[in-house]
Amino acid sequence: MDFTLDKDENAKNIYVIRHKLGNLKPCRPSEGRWEYGVSPFNVVMFAYDIGDIPPDQADNILRFDKVDVVLNEFTKDGKASSVRLNDDPRFKDYEPIQYNMIESPNGRINLSSGDGMPILHLCELIRYLHRLSNLTAFM
Repeated sequence: MDFTLDKDENAKNIYVIRHKLGNLKPCRPSEGRWEYGVSPFNVVMFAYDIGDIPPDQADNILRFDKVDVVLNEFTKDGKASSVRLNDDPRFKDYEPIQYNMIESPNGRINLSSGDGMPILHLCELIRYLHRLSNLTAFM
C-alpha cells in the first residue's frame, strides 16, 4: 500500500490536500458538514445554508464549487475560539485565500470571511494552516 499522501512533507501540497478533502466523510451528512483538523486549528465546512435540506446526500465535499468555512482555533487548555479570516492579522493579508475583494477609492477591501469560499482557496487555507502550525509561536 502506498502511503505517499500520508507523509508529513506532503501535507502542504495542494494536490494532497485536495485528495484528503475528497476522502473526508461528512460529520453530519444531513447538514452537509465536514471537518479538517490541523494542529490547533479545526476547519469546519458546510455545503448548505443552515436550514436548507439537501435534495440528495452529498458524500464528497469536492462535488461543490464553494463551501462556507468556519475556522476554530484551540488553545493549550482546550478552549476554542472562532477566527475571523478577514480580520485576523494572520489571515487578512494572505492573498492566496482572498476570493472576495472589492476596490474602493481608499484601497482594496477584503470581504473573504469564509462564506462561499471556492475549493481551491480552501486548499490554500489548509496549506497555510499547516505552515502556521509548524511555527513555534503557535504551538
